[in-house]
Amino acid sequence: MPWDAAELATRPLKLAYNRVWRIYRGGYLIDVLRGEPNPQDGQFPEDWAASDTRAINEGREHLVEGLSQVLLPGESPYLRDLIAAAPEAYLGKEHVRAFGSRLALLVKLLDSAERLQIQAHPSREFSRRYLNDPFGKTESWLILATREIEGQEPYILLGFRERLTKQQMKAMVERQDVPAMEAALNKIPARPGDMYIIRAGMPHAIGPGVFMVEVQEPTDWVVSAEFQIGTVRLSERAAFMGLGIDTALDIFDYAGPLGQDAVASATLSRRRGKHPAETILIGPEDTDCFCACELQVQGELPELYRARAYSGIVIEGSGEIVLRQETIPLRPGDTFFIPASSQHDGYRSETGLRIIASFPPLP
Repeated sequence: MPWDAAELATRPLKLAYNRVWRIYRGGYLIDVLRGEPNPQDGQFPEDWAASDTRAINEGREHLVEGLSQVLLPGESPYLRDLIAAAPEAYLGKEHVRAFGSRLALLVKLLDSAERLQIQAHPSREFSRRYLNDPFGKTESWLILATREIEGQEPYILLGFRERLTKQQMKAMVERQDVPAMEAALNKIPARPGDMYIIRAGMPHAIGPGVFMVEVQEPTDWVVSAEFQIGTVRLSERAAFMGLGIDTALDIFDYAGPLGQDAVASATLSRRRGKHPAETILIGPEDTDCFCACELQVQGELPELYRARAYSGIVIEGSGEIVLRQETIPLRPGDTFFIPASSQHDGYRSETGLRIIASFPPLP
């Protein structure tokens, strides 16, 4: 390989934009954030940051989608390959001991122009049993902005309104009774600044006009209750991850909280961090799957997380990562990865810089 993986782990790594094809349309606000000259919605409504997870897209299995690439002079190696070559340097000894050489984290920018399918994600236990994967797909939503789509106020669907059995859910899915499935979930307005954690098994859907950072476990496992989204139709095999309807619908949590209790159980709140520039968004008390903080840089901000790997997304402003001999410029929408062995002095911004820093779980 032309690059020295261990040597690269001693510095922050700027990542290439990594747009991923999905069955729903969106992406306009990702373009706006990045200052693209012609922002528009399309079939690439997500950008995956610091990802060593491949996207699962029916009919596109021959493509390598979802894997982050590192921006280096003259080349763009996959972050996954760098980590595999020197896992302890990138992830830390404790992480490797607990999770192996796989980054136990996936972070996305997501902007919806149409409602995503009603869905649920597997737990770790389900994934181990049926999918040969140690990770499930608990996820969190950090809403950055919203917009009206064809006069529709932005919203999310979250948790069952009333107790529902697996048999009742199966009947709706078999009939593809979308109005009944929608009516079975809590519909709540989506507002900038709102934050939610969607634990494995909770039924949900992101409505149109919602722009967020999504922090989640590193998988693309999803059971879709709906087959038709916009112009794209899923096969039953893809909707049920090849498991069949009876096994797939076991993923839904039919015994969880209902109505407003479900919404309250999923709602996250901000907390003050140890440093004045740090706000805790997701902590160990919220989940053992990942953590996230917001950093507000005004002037100089020293590195707060030495010897800990994390993913960064710039959500507002501009600035730079400061190294001894150079700086790495940052602008809105940029993504980067800080290896556990990285040596840098922190961040600097004269005009103000906001970063979402997301972390794998503590072993």
